[in-house]
Amino acid sequence: MLIEAAKLAPRWNAELALVYEREKQNGNCNQATLAVARKLVAYLMAVDRRETAFDPRVAEQSLNAEQSA
Repeated sequence: MLIEAAKLAPRWNAELALVYEREKQNGNCNQATLAVARKLVAYLMAVDRRETAFDPRVAEQSLNAEQSA
């Protein structure tokens, strides 16, 4: 189910579309879909950790903070 969501997500979210296109240039479509799925999981983890509704701006700030730590 996560993969199906990852296939549709780039159509509705510009940031996920960029992730998809960047990974597609480096590999194939399947790798790009998996990269989007990983990003969706990161969003889910951020929402769960904060116990708040999803806000793309907050989720991205949280992801950037984790990656730099």
